[in-house]
Amino acid sequence: MTYANTLLTSKFVQFALKVRQVSDHSWWVYRYEIGRRGELSQASRVVFFGRNKEETDQWLQRQSEEATIYMLSDN
Repeated sequence: MTYANTLLTSKFVQFALKVRQVSDHSWWVYRYEIGRRGELSQASRVVFFGRNKEETDQWLQRQSEEATIYMLSDN
């Protein structure tokens, strides 16, 4: 008899990213950790500095090719 463990195939969300334009030539990507119960950390850290939106989008695209990325919105 074979038993399948569905938890082994699940991916747990560990962090979320948020992009913020700080000035005309400064785009920052913030990383927020997500706890075991799904709560979003109030503290964040900057993981990328871009000079423009295109550079930042390219960095996010490269990251999404390596792992699943979850983006936060301003809403």
